[in-house]
Amino acid sequence: MSSADGLTLVAVVVRCYGLSIPNQVVFDEVHFGKFAGKYINGTYFYDLHPPLAKMMFAAAGRLAGYDGVFDFKAIGLDYAAAGVPYVGMRLMPALLGVVTVPAAYVTVRACGYRLDTALLAALLVCFENGLITQSRLILLDSPLVFFTALSLTTWAMFWTKQREPFSGGWWLWLILTGVNMGCAASCKWVGLFLFPAIGLSTIGDLWDKIADRSISPTKWFSHFFARAIGLLAVPFAVYMFWFQIHFATLSKTGDATSMMTPEFQVTLKGGLDVTTDRDVFYGSEIRIRHSNTRSGYLHSHTHVWKHEKGSGQQQVTIYGHADQNNIWIVDPAYNTTVDTTDGPQRVKSGDTIRLRHKVTGKFLHSHSKKPALTSEDHKFEVSGYGFPGFAGDSNDNFRVDILAGDKSEEGSDKYVQSIHSRFRLIHPGMACALYNSRNKLPEWAFGQIEVNCMRNCLPRMSTWHVEYAHYPNATGAVPQAKYRPLSVWGKIWEYNKQMAESNESLTGDHPFAARPQHWPWLRRGTAYWGGRGNFIYQLGNPFIWWGSLGSIVLFLAPTLAGQRAKYFAAAGFFTVAWMCHYIPFFLMGRELFIHHYFPALWMAILVLAFTIDLFSAGLPKIARWSVYVAVFAAVLYAFETYSYITYARVWDKEKCLKTKWLSTWDFDCEHAIGGVRATDPPPAPPPSTEKAADAAAPEAEAEKIAEAPAADKEPVVAQEQKPAEETNTGALGNIGEAFAIQAEQIIEKANPDAVHVQPEFVSEAVPEDIAAPAAAAADDDDEHKEASELNSIANFVENEEKQEAHVEL
Repeated sequence: MSSADGLTLVAVVVRCYGLSIPNQVVFDEVHFGKFAGKYINGTYFYDLHPPLAKMMFAAAGRLAGYDGVFDFKAIGLDYAAAGVPYVGMRLMPALLGVVTVPAAYVTVRACGYRLDTALLAALLVCFENGLITQSRLILLDSPLVFFTALSLTTWAMFWTKQREPFSGGWWLWLILTGVNMGCAASCKWVGLFLFPAIGLSTIGDLWDKIADRSISPTKWFSHFFARAIGLLAVPFAVYMFWFQIHFATLSKTGDATSMMTPEFQVTLKGGLDVTTDRDVFYGSEIRIRHSNTRSGYLHSHTHVWKHEKGSGQQQVTIYGHADQNNIWIVDPAYNTTVDTTDGPQRVKSGDTIRLRHKVTGKFLHSHSKKPALTSEDHKFEVSGYGFPGFAGDSNDNFRVDILAGDKSEEGSDKYVQSIHSRFRLIHPGMACALYNSRNKLPEWAFGQIEVNCMRNCLPRMSTWHVEYAHYPNATGAVPQAKYRPLSVWGKIWEYNKQMAESNESLTGDHPFAARPQHWPWLRRGTAYWGGRGNFIYQLGNPFIWWGSLGSIVLFLAPTLAGQRAKYFAAAGFFTVAWMCHYIPFFLMGRELFIHHYFPALWMAILVLAFTIDLFSAGLPKIARWSVYVAVFAAVLYAFETYSYITYARVWDKEKCLKTKWLSTWDFDCEHAIGGVRATDPPPAPPPSTEKAADAAAPEAEAEKIAEAPAADKEPVVAQEQKPAEETNTGALGNIGEAFAIQAEQIIEKANPDAVHVQPEFVSEAVPEDIAAPAAAAADDDDEHKEASELNSIANFVENEEKQEAHVEL
């Protein structure tokens, strides 16, 4: 048996031992297990990460017999009772974790190091507790680390072929590097950090070739284009390929579709299907939608503005679902008429109109009163104004300015056409535009999105279009309009933009969040799950983390640079790669966790092995081996010490407390035997079909809701579901559940429509109103339903000015 074979067998035991423990949903299995079910059922969902790792879990689940019914709704749910083949799903990331061990061995050997150094590097990766924890659960970071490690391994192998340029082996390792880079980026965008790491190495290599007189300019350009193909074109093609598979698999509409554009939604089976009159006439009944967000429709209802500086007039908001309160009638401007002797007149760009709310009869109106959520000088309240016998006033007037039309629809840039024309509504008196502030209104406004009138605003948040139009007096057939479905490339572009916005908005104050400056010295870990007598807390092997950090620092010290060419080349490359995977996190404002450091950790471990080799190279053979054995013994001791929180082994409180080498390691020893949250668990009840059915019930209900008319929908909101008494997860579990709920809310923030809320908008202002009696309207049941639905959701607030031409993360 070869050394690599032996390493692999050891890695299999270390990574796959006790995968069935715990038999409950752990940490982010809440999300990624659920997404696997969506793939199996073909139901569209949204996530802020690329699709490959999730599709791999879906494939593993299908092979293991998972039918996609179990909803993974809360940490602590019992897999066994529901008959979920969770061990098969956990086996996939465990096996990927296994491969990172021989990958370290091969990489170190490819860098020119001896067998003992390669074995040491592989054993350090094998017994690193944090990597083990992450690879034993249904989480995305194991596939990410797998493809990251393979990318660097194949790149190292490519360098072994430098004396055989353009040979079969040379091309093989180059293309495989590109494939693995594309797959890493297709798991999580952290994989994109491979491009500067390998790119800098490539630039240095090509620079050296310029000075090589044996290489002609033609041959140099051949090297350049070969690397461009292998390291840019191939990864891009791989990334696009997995997204095409993603969209081909998720062909049916789902709860998350409302966060996408209408053009995206119409590509899904059962998705948005809008066919409407094309032309908008004076007298048409229309529904106006905000164009550049998924916020929803211009909306009004009988309730009035209640803020201190408000008018007390009827509320005008943005609401995420189509209902009768979104219907407006196009009337001529105040004190004007339209000649209809030759037939109905189309609304054209530059026309001044009034919009009359069909249900209440109030006119869309603005004035110098301040909106509910701001007192800035350039923003003004938008309301519904009017009463029986009152003809209105000039503050009801809005000018239609068409910004763009559909080139394939003649006249859509001159006349307002449903779906095809994009326009702004400008208030002439106040010189402001109807604007989506994307801010969530208070409870008394049912948590809907604020719309106001804003001066000097950018078009992005003040652009609207008509989604529905109907002219009641039409005689005969009229031209129709409908949304054109996006191409696959258009869907990929839109989805990636949405991912960028979601990642940027991923802020919060999670109890186990950790900033990058705390990662390398292992200041703290992350609580994943808590049981009775045992728990899972993601913490690395201290000796490996501290040793790898020290080796990086030593390499960067000027006294060591260049002492040995081999060390400088290998450790230099992996130190730069480490920096490329670590430093960018300091620039991110989003919430971060210690697992974001794992790709960089794999590289730092190799630098640690190179450094030990450097300092032991001059020792006698026995002394050198003694150093290696001592290092491995220390690592093995720490591995066993923290194996209790890695594998959820049962231990006692006293032993647990002794392992807190740093005061910042905040794992909860009350879960250990002798702690207040540890009791002998009662025997688990036998599995029952009722429990399995109960687990599937929320998903079935959500599907029913998604199919119901928008006005009748209940909000699709993630509810915290506590495990039964026998699976109580205690304090750690509660923290984990809180994290799961928070992560669900992040997706809801990016998808407010799915819960009846839309991102808001901001507007400009208008002159003072004619004072009108603010008649308090009676509360209607439908609006109270909106309130109960919308108050349960965290609103996604974007930064308009920054996002104007922003393409996402």
